[in-house]
Amino acid sequence: MDQTLPVLKPDQAALDSPPSSDIQVTWIGHATVLVQMDGVNILTDPVFNDYCGMARLLGVKRYRPTPCTVEELPMIDAVCISHNHYDHLDYTTVCQLNKKFGDNIHWFVPMGLSSWMKDCGCKNVYELQWWHEQSHPKFTEKDKAVKFAFTPAQHWCRRGINDFNKVLWGSWSVIGPQHRFFFAGDTGFCSMFKKIGTRYGPFDLAAIPIGAYSPR
Repeated sequence: MDQTLPVLKPDQAALDSPPSSDIQVTWIGHATVLVQMDGVNILTDPVFNDYCGMARLLGVKRYRPTPCTVEELPMIDAVCISHNHYDHLDYTTVCQLNKKFGDNIHWFVPMGLSSWMKDCGCKNVYELQWWHEQSHPKFTEKDKAVKFAFTPAQHWCRRGINDFNKVLWGSWSVIGPQHRFFFAGDTGFCSMFKKIGTRYGPFDLAAIPIGAYSPR
């Protein structure tokens, strides 16, 4: 595994100075991706912990280490959460991000998750339903706006015993003045892909999972 898929430390200079006319992407691991485009730094489903679960003894140990820490990240403008499963929404990581970047982060989350985020200390939380859109407040000029659209996915949600599908799940389509990015979160193949592409595509970059459904 170290030869076929080595864990490489990101180039700090590249993270701090992304290209102004292109997309720069850094795969942190699993569904955590750092996308730098159109003047915003976007983090998806951030998990920098060494396990996933409600507690270390009850959780699943991380298979591969993260290539960097939260402290080594560049300024984060936006975080997109696809759903509330532990391998996509980690309490420790959310608190670390909030401590380091504070009010600079704008959290884009599914319907039903805002109270959990605010309990973690997050302030700029946008809770969206499928097909709803929210522009990032960093740019006030219309021609520079970066829009976050919460789009469907084929999945489900659960974090505790009595909260089955109490929070929505989905994907994110990020539309900037120059580039378009699609983050699928967790999903099986479904007809919604075509609808999303018709409405928000074509995309310059897509982060799509494999093996997140049956049959393998």
